[in-house]
Formats: sequence, structure tokens, C-alpha cells
Amino acid sequence: MPDILVNVSAVRAAIADACHRCGRDQAEVTLIAVTKNQGPEVLPLLAAAGITDVGENRCEHQQIMQAAAPPGLRFHAIGRVQGRQFPTLVTISDCLHSLADPGHVERLARACAALGRQLPVYVQVNTSGEASKAGLAPEALPAMLDRISKQASLQVLGLMTMAPIEDPQNQHDQDQIRRCFAALRELGQRHGLKGLSMGMSQDFPIAIAEGATVVRVGTRLFA
Repeated sequence: MPDILVNVSAVRAAIADACHRCGRDQAEVTLIAVTKNQGPEVLPLLAAAGITDVGENRCEHQQIMQAAAPPGLRFHAIGRVQGRQFPTLVTISDCLHSLADPGHVERLARACAALGRQLPVYVQVNTSGEASKAGLAPEALPAMLDRISKQASLQVLGLMTMAPIEDPQNQHDQDQIRRCFAALRELGQRHGLKGLSMGMSQDFPIAIAEGATVVRVGTRLFA
């Protein structure tokens, strides 16, 4: 078992350093611990380390983790989801970060309305242009936001993206990653959205420099 207390402390220190270097307040950045490859036994350790937000890629695994979670943890659905999963997803998620299919908007809204709840969401945008990445094309974002605005049971917190899997120590790769995050920041500014869910274990300092308000970290917490 990795020393999760030590790892969380190290990641928080890296977040603080990244914020200091770009003149931001560390309180502006929420750390989500991504537990997709972990078992429920890590949840009390994360809570003891001060983690309040947990991210899951798969609905089935999120059900298992949430059922075993100590009180006070918030669960974020951060992976690709299928419409058939919405009735379950909305009962176990405090937030959805990967809304990317316009055809899912009304279906998700109906699942939320059936429970009498409003679900906070991030719209996933593919700013890297990679075919392997999920997310809307940037030019499709205005129509998507307009569609969501008609649904009282959905609340848009901001935008989400994933950068190319590159080496952040390589200057050329770092520039590619930075451009991806900067593009999301610019889209957020254009549409008046302050929430930016971007940055993972290998690139969250770059994401913070470009305005990330949420970083999703897994590997560095459990290595």
C-alpha cells in the first residue's frame, strides 16, 4: 500500500508551488483524487489526508466505491458515460465532468428531474484535436451550452478537457499541453464560465498556470 498521506501532501505542495509561481491562491484549485484503479480501502486514507473529492471513470466502480465511502466524500463522474447509465449515475454523483454528447442533454436532465435534483456538470471539449479524445469540437460548444440552458435540472459549472499524453519535461510537448489548456481557458472566458476541469498527474502544474480550478490526480497519489 502506498503512503497516501505522504503522496497527498506532496501533490498539495506541488499545487501550492504552481499557484505561487503564477500568482494564484491555492484555495482556487480543487484536488480530485482519481481512484479508478483503487479499491474502497483507500477511501478512509484519502479522507484522513483531507481529500474531500473523489473521481471515478466507470459508473460500476463508482457504485462500489460510494457504497463503502466514509461520510463527507463527494464523487465526481469523470469518464465517458452511456445514456443507459444516467438513472444510476445521477443517484451516486455530485458532479459530472464529461458531458459531451448533445443527444445526452435531455436524457440526463430527465433522469435528474425524476429525482427532483439539479446536477452540476462540466462540458467536455476536445481542445487537443486528437481523434482518440472524447469531447465536443470547440465550434460546437455554443449550441451545446444553449441546449443545456433549457434544462432546469442541469447546472453548468464550466468546461473540461484532456491534454495530449506527452512528456511535460520536453519543451515542445509542454507547449502542446499548454496550448490545449489555454484554448479551454479562452473558451471559458468567451462564454462566461469560470470552472476549468483540466490537468492530471503528469501535467497539472501547467493546467494551474493556465487557470485550472479543478485538477484530477490519480497516479501521483497511489504510486
